[in-house]
Amino acid sequence: MNTSIPPLPGEQNAPAPVQTPSSWKKKLLIVGCVVLGITGVSAASAAWWYQYNFNASAFKPVQLSLAEKQEVEQKMAVLDQEAEPTDPAKTIVLNEREINGYLEQQGYGETLKVNINKDNIGATILAPVDPEVPLFGGRTIRLKVAFNTKLDDNKKFALSLADVSVGGISLPNAWLANVKGLNLLDDAQHDQGFVKAFAAGIKSLQMKSGEMRLVLND
Repeated sequence: MNTSIPPLPGEQNAPAPVQTPSSWKKKLLIVGCVVLGITGVSAASAAWWYQYNFNASAFKPVQLSLAEKQEVEQKMAVLDQEAEPTDPAKTIVLNEREINGYLEQQGYGETLKVNINKDNIGATILAPVDPEVPLFGGRTIRLKVAFNTKLDDNKKFALSLADVSVGGISLPNAWLANVKGLNLLDDAQHDQGFVKAFAAGIKSLQMKSGEMRLVLND
């Protein structure tokens, strides 16, 4: 005959806790709030991204003072070969403010903005799209272009396309006729105009954040 042995004190198996309906509802409510919050943030971010890149607002133009305007005009006159450099070292220093202020004087202050980094010149362009273009017709797209600048092995000024992006998305090189990395000034050597003359006139080039320093040839 089997005789059951009663459990010793403290060895009783505690019954498994039973979750009440209210505890399930509380968990579901918390999960639902988290999901809705993530969805809301994602939707807001997507809306901001679209508005920022495909319905872009005009830039605030850089307004130069009278003294700054005169100084920039003197520098540009030298680069345009309309005047001789007055600096014995033939050194011209241009910063982002001067360049963007000059663009404002030329009527591009609200649609074009230049930034300078080490060995790199970038431009952000606000480009209107033809109203008949599907999806983005009538919009203003934010387009970013970056160029690498350096002196090549022959000590000649070289300018190459580094990247083109729309809405922060880099476009494939194949879409740009495979011109990324190519020296664009090599293709312009047949040109007898400003581009060739400008490149030939540069002896050295130094770039740093917000500023470029050009030393001109004799």
